[in-house]
Amino acid sequence: MPDQNNIIDRIDALITAVYRNRTLRPWDAGPDRAFNFEMQCREELSNWPVRNLTDFVHGSSTILIFLLHPGHYFGVATKDGIEILIKRLGGECFQALVEISHLGPYARVRFTRETFDPITGKFTYEDQSDPYRAMDRDFIKALHRFMGTKGIEILNDEILAIPVHDVDLDVTKTGYVKIYHCLFDEE
Repeated sequence: MPDQNNIIDRIDALITAVYRNRTLRPWDAGPDRAFNFEMQCREELSNWPVRNLTDFVHGSSTILIFLLHPGHYFGVATKDGIEILIKRLGGECFQALVEISHLGPYARVRFTRETFDPITGKFTYEDQSDPYRAMDRDFIKALHRFMGTKGIEILNDEILAIPVHDVDLDVTKTGYVKIYHCLFDEE
């Protein structure tokens, strides 16, 4: 595995090509990449249902969400559908949100836990970089293998939080830009 400084140098060179010099336009093939990644994940990571959440117009990354409940399916992507899913799963829904940059061979993974309180009608949402449950470590191992075969490195939060001082993006302005904003979708 390359050292962190080497990764940061490669990311900085990519940010320079894309945002500072404008010599590289990685978004042009974004929709095709997103579709291809989704199809490959459906095949290679077939134990976990996947849904493509990519913004095909403005997105800088492929966004895939995996349901970490083998043998179940997502259902309808509405408030009622999510409530039914959480109930069907015993009160908690665990998922993995995987972002694959269109700018370079980098990915980010977040694990989510959602609950629904039927008495108050409130949903709770939490996310973190590590799996919530030990059984979800199988997913992260399979994902690392898959990404490795594609030459994609999963970046840690420490790298993603590094400031990029001289770049101004559509939503995130100079002084607030992090590596995350450059490689993935702005928030």
